[in-house]
Amino acid sequence: MTIDSGRASATLINAIAMGLYQSLYYMSLAGGLAGLLAWALAAVIAAALSNQPDVRISDLLAVILLGAFIGGLGVAFSDRYAGRRISAKWVFFGMLIGIVCGGLAAVIQMPITERLGEQAPILTRVIAWLLAGSLIGLGLGLRWITVNRTRAAHGYVGGLVGGALGGLMFAGLSGLAPDLAQALGFMVLGAGICFGVTLAPMLLKGGVLLFVSSGDPRAQAKFGRGKKEWELRQGDMYTVSSTSPEGTLAKAGPGSCIFIPDAAIAAQHAVLFGKEGRFYVARHAEVGGQAGLARFVLRVRGKTVTTSQELRDNDDVLVGRTALKFTSRKKEQ
Repeated sequence: MTIDSGRASATLINAIAMGLYQSLYYMSLAGGLAGLLAWALAAVIAAALSNQPDVRISDLLAVILLGAFIGGLGVAFSDRYAGRRISAKWVFFGMLIGIVCGGLAAVIQMPITERLGEQAPILTRVIAWLLAGSLIGLGLGLRWITVNRTRAAHGYVGGLVGGALGGLMFAGLSGLAPDLAQALGFMVLGAGICFGVTLAPMLLKGGVLLFVSSGDPRAQAKFGRGKKEWELRQGDMYTVSSTSPEGTLAKAGPGSCIFIPDAAIAAQHAVLFGKEGRFYVARHAEVGGQAGLARFVLRVRGKTVTTSQELRDNDDVLVGRTALKFTSRKKEQ
């Protein structure tokens, strides 16, 4: 029995790790693609405007386009990975935030370029990418401001790291092949921003809710093959729902809905939240009372949750006909 339990725990940990690695990989890939598209499109636009395009104009266009591409692709992938349908409204909102933050970085950079551009061109470019990365990362983090204010700080730090990596790439290759160095630099910048923004919240000691199986064929088909998991972070609040997340975003904010297409799960079934280093699951107020207890199943370790229940490492959670497992990333004291 002990050996089987140990194997199950190891399998669970491996599945969680693979999910996190996949998230980092695809977000970095999306960021790299955004950087390449931004550099190429900016170069084409700048060349069309002038036979000898000003470097500052090219950089301004590239940073704004980088923010737009990263904002749009980042939101689209985040929603897709979370099991939500990609919403054009949120993609547009992400692009708008990226454009504003990229433009702000370019405006701040202009006086720096005028003073240092000729004396220290490489240093000037590195500073520009640090500004672009940090502000675009901050903008992406602001998407979750209604859910968890610390996410903005995480996005800022992640973007700052991405900007530093892109700047170092450019500094190292600019003497050999300027155009190639700029293209690779923007790709690394975009990948670094998305990697940092994705990784930073994961570094928080939190928990993971892993999909195990479901009696509803829709949920089983959607999450069963890929071993879906939801990353839980301190300060965030998540609503477990069976309805399309678009209806819950207006109330709870993006990223706060755990959508499971299970007919036995209510539209507002349960709430998960982190507080003082621990996680809890509570029955939603809309499914309370004797009628809610009888109709809508919510169990932890085989016991019915009537109000709220603290979650412990490797706890089995049953919501409707869907079995989940909670894993803590913080060792219990």
